[in-house]
Amino acid sequence: MWNTRKHTRVGRRAALPAAMLIAALAVSGCAASAPETDGDTTATVEEKDLAVAAVSAPNSLDPAQIVDGQQMFVWSSILDTVLRKDPETGELLPGAAEKWEYNEDGTELTLTLRDGMTFSSGDPVDAAAVAATLLRSKATPGAVQSRLAAVADVVAKDDKTVVISFSAFDPQFLDNLAQGPGAIGDPATMDEERTATDPVGSGPFTLDVEKTVPGSSYVLVKRDDYWDAENVPFKTLTVKVLQDPTASLNALQAGELNAATVQSQVVSQLDASKFTITVNDAVAVGYLNILDRAGAKFPALGDVKVRQAINMAIDREGVLKGIFSGVGIATTQLVSPFGEVYDEKLNDTYEYDPEKGKKLVEEAGYAGETFQIPSTFLSTTIEPVLTQAFADIGLTLEWVTVPPQQAQAAARSGEYGLYYQILGFNSDSADLATTIGAAGFGNPTGYTDSTLDGYFDEINNTVDFADALPVYKELNEYVVDQALVAPIAYIGATWATADGIIYVGKANTLSTIRLFDVTE
Repeated sequence: MWNTRKHTRVGRRAALPAAMLIAALAVSGCAASAPETDGDTTATVEEKDLAVAAVSAPNSLDPAQIVDGQQMFVWSSILDTVLRKDPETGELLPGAAEKWEYNEDGTELTLTLRDGMTFSSGDPVDAAAVAATLLRSKATPGAVQSRLAAVADVVAKDDKTVVISFSAFDPQFLDNLAQGPGAIGDPATMDEERTATDPVGSGPFTLDVEKTVPGSSYVLVKRDDYWDAENVPFKTLTVKVLQDPTASLNALQAGELNAATVQSQVVSQLDASKFTITVNDAVAVGYLNILDRAGAKFPALGDVKVRQAINMAIDREGVLKGIFSGVGIATTQLVSPFGEVYDEKLNDTYEYDPEKGKKLVEEAGYAGETFQIPSTFLSTTIEPVLTQAFADIGLTLEWVTVPPQQAQAAARSGEYGLYYQILGFNSDSADLATTIGAAGFGNPTGYTDSTLDGYFDEINNTVDFADALPVYKELNEYVVDQALVAPIAYIGATWATADGIIYVGKANTLSTIRLFDVTE
């Protein structure tokens, strides 16, 4: 947890050739050595310049408009969040708030802010600033607003105490405070035009506007007066927006980047003496989302036998090897394998058996059914495999090309019963609610049943996650048994780092600088 200790950094790990790719590395290791001083043995490590590739540029830097994903590399370096997440375990950690506590029924959350935080303008980060940001984001149409829907009010009780009241307990709220909804803006400048492109924040960096090319390259400079400066190992951060994997590879080899994801099949092109290769086997899940689970428009999808047949038709191991180059894990579950809800035994529920699947489709009376499905930039490589899988069980897929800017609208339009998605992990509670919950973004028809209602009702009335865990496990098992979706594989990521930089993310892969550390 490099961001929570008096910094003793890990020693350098040897670079790995392609044949020796390993699972995500642990954070702990040999401590860097330092000359003895007067009783102080804390390691001294030179700060580095971090240059990382991202596939998308920030749509905005306004706290009310920010989007998670790799856009976070930029905005989370400028804007502190109320909470953070441990990069290895995914555990929630203090951010701007050093303490947090719910009341008994989860309808009131009290945050205690830490001392000594300031915005880059010098103004203090106090309870009034946190309250003002949350209320503004709730009132402003944008990507953050819906995630604050349960918030009834936010009050600054005193300079260090924020009290948030809710219309009902929101199980995802604490996790959201480590992401976009938890970003803090400076009330004195937040409504100015500059906020969208160069906000005043309390984060570890400020934007170098002169060197930044919006949409292409973002250059940030460390704040020496940052409250946690000693645990920020980078003096500058450069984020280059590169959607083409080949461009990222070329930039790594040219020394323009020292951190980027690379396709596993080209790892051998990198000089093993200059690059450290780290594999995280699960940063997202690729799955065929069954949108019309009730069968309102596509009756076949409302039949559990057909949904189970679809799961049996997919050669998950073949997809993992052929499309994802073996980087990942075959799965029949939505939840992260690093989380507490995950149950490895459930992955045996649907063995690859298209013959059995075909019989189920025939028993249900839906042989020969045709389904149109959006063809997007995410689905292109897997479309032939899914088309064949459906053909093997007596069903037909017709892919309809949808432009990138219309992809999400197509998924929610009601015109399609199926949709191929890649869901980046957030938290077990959020990921299940997003895809399975009646109000979830990934459940556009609002499908539910009495069993699901019972699970979510209990979850939404249980404040402590540990107490709700058995219910989450039952919910996960029910989703698999009823084949409400057709998960295919956990998708991994291969990171290449150079210049004494290492990647330390595992259970938490939120795109912040805390995914990286430095070596001696």
